[in-house]
Amino acid sequence: MSDVPFRRRRGVRRTAAWTVTAAVLAGGLFWASGGYDSWRDDRALDSACDGDLAAGAVRELFDGASPTSAGGDDRGRWICTVSAAGDGSGADLRLWARDTDGPSLLEGVDGYDAPLGHGWTGSFHFDPDDEDTHEARAALLLSCGKGSGHGRMMTAEAELGRGGFDDPVSRERLVAVLTETATAYARRTGCAARTGGRVKDVGVTTTRADRKPVAAATGSCAGVVDEKTAARWGVHTVREITEGPAPLENCALGGRSGALLYGFTASYGPPAREARRRLDYRSDGHSTRSGAYELAARCPGAGGTALFQVETLRDEDDPEMAAPVVDHRGLRAALQRFAERSAKKHGCEGPERV
Repeated sequence: MSDVPFRRRRGVRRTAAWTVTAAVLAGGLFWASGGYDSWRDDRALDSACDGDLAAGAVRELFDGASPTSAGGDDRGRWICTVSAAGDGSGADLRLWARDTDGPSLLEGVDGYDAPLGHGWTGSFHFDPDDEDTHEARAALLLSCGKGSGHGRMMTAEAELGRGGFDDPVSRERLVAVLTETATAYARRTGCAARTGGRVKDVGVTTTRADRKPVAAATGSCAGVVDEKTAARWGVHTVREITEGPAPLENCALGGRSGALLYGFTASYGPPAREARRRLDYRSDGHSTRSGAYELAARCPGAGGTALFQVETLRDEDDPEMAAPVVDHRGLRAALQRFAERSAKKHGCEGPERV
């Protein structure tokens, strides 16, 4: 009888033994090199923060890093943090959602934030003049119904360890994290919010350098003053944002050199609450003396009671420059035009005096 079958069986056993040994060694190397931890963290990301976190968009934002996450509902707020500090990239992401009666955290920054557009009431903050290009913030309002004040505000702040938000791709990825997470959060919490689409060509914060001739205004400053009024007020330039609705909308009218003369602001949701809180501290006769006026409008959903303001400005770069002579009647008319145009974008009622 031939012994070939026996040698074949022995060869098969040796092959199998080597296969098992190789698999064990590969598994050991996978474990020792941190591969298992990375795989585990990656799996955990898919269900992180009550399952609301847009894990795919986060992976794109962190661009190859291995992020870890934590968070969820906490005392009426939803908070989610993502970090990739462990792999040396230093990337960090923070998201939170809260009722519209909470703080907005959008005030107190230089420049005017860019509206998101594409069906979202939101904005993006990134100062292109800042040397630090690694930080940015995006925010949006979610209207959970038609009832005034019924909604949420969600914010995302990020710091990149690699690359920066001067790259349009990074801006688009951060906004994708916010909008996709907000959509999942609204669905889970029963917030019947109308969501928008993918945001492309995300803008940056409008700075002092972004002034244009008053006649060229097409965004938030369009139609605020006519040619004759502009000439009478000494207005030659504007600093504005694009047309899309945002929680905070701005328009500034300036002189020939760009010095700021008049500032218009429309606030919705939490920014409006913050603005009204500041108004509570003003003295009697404030409007008459300084040329500051306000209007308000009732808005559906997260917009709540919107506040529209105008005030004369003193240019910080030229403190010796005299304040503009105030045309009170003309200023109130300009505020009315600014407020009506903004309120219409948000589906609000007609603005009225506060």
